[in-house]
Amino acid sequence: MPETSTLKREEQNNDAGHDKAADALDYNEDLHAEVPEDLQIGEHGYKYRIVDGRVMPPYITPRCYGLSRRIETRPTDICFVSYPKSGTTWLSYIIVLLTGNAGPSLERSFCWLESSWTHPINEDELGSDPKPRLFKSHMPYDMALGGVPHQSPCKYIYIARNPKDVCSSYYYFESNKSWSGFYDGGWDHWLQMFQDGKVHRGDWFHHVLSWWEYRDADNILFLHYEHLKRNTRAELEKIAKFLGLDIPLERMDEIEGSIGFSAMKNTEFSAMKGVKEFGKFFRKGEIGSWKEYFTVAQNDRFDALYQQRVDSSGIDFIFE
Repeated sequence: MPETSTLKREEQNNDAGHDKAADALDYNEDLHAEVPEDLQIGEHGYKYRIVDGRVMPPYITPRCYGLSRRIETRPTDICFVSYPKSGTTWLSYIIVLLTGNAGPSLERSFCWLESSWTHPINEDELGSDPKPRLFKSHMPYDMALGGVPHQSPCKYIYIARNPKDVCSSYYYFESNKSWSGFYDGGWDHWLQMFQDGKVHRGDWFHHVLSWWEYRDADNILFLHYEHLKRNTRAELEKIAKFLGLDIPLERMDEIEGSIGFSAMKNTEFSAMKGVKEFGKFFRKGEIGSWKEYFTVAQNDRFDALYQQRVDSSGIDFIFE
């Protein structure tokens, strides 16, 4: 099974005539899990694989993860990183607009090396990409693309979002999806898994703090989703300066006007319509939407955990 599946994928990747704009396929376990027999099934059908001791989606495969780790990065490379549902797609659109490095769709404007889905890529295609190469990642610092980030010539931009909004948005995204084994555990069960670090990409606290520790490195920019939401222009200028880009005032005005939530949702380039199960990929994007899910008791318990895990780090989040 794994050899056949891998061969299928390699044939697709190496077909010189395949349409890259159509690469965003619906998730197919035989095609995208690479070694399906290595997958594990948890409570309520939650499907995952363990990679370097952490819970990962089935499409984070050994071969793709290995490629992401051994790639030789360049000074012109840009890698945007986050825990899922933290503003990753929003940040990717901003970077694409600032650099002018747009493909036929937003998803085809960057590489996601650790994943066999939604856009598989081989090393030959990677080497031919124009400068700057844009990379997406959902990995913690110690599993980062290119090895050790602060020792890499690549520029890394990490975006973090308050964990309550992440947790609730991630629950919506993972529930009853093929890649999660059609997980149907309900909110209470999901919240406990999130707090225990047993959801895809593991422990939110470790993930965010692992990058926060290196926030002062010259090639790492640490952003907050909430700051980008409330002070968009200032954060855009911060990103442009970090990337060494001199953006004319008129162009910056255009970019600021085109990256609003509704604009992205309704623009064909950025609407993320390539996968049927993504459905309403852009749900709300609001600060404080977690209040629709958390009970008072759950919120109190989460606050206690947050204080225990985060307070000494100096990082701070806006929750509403």
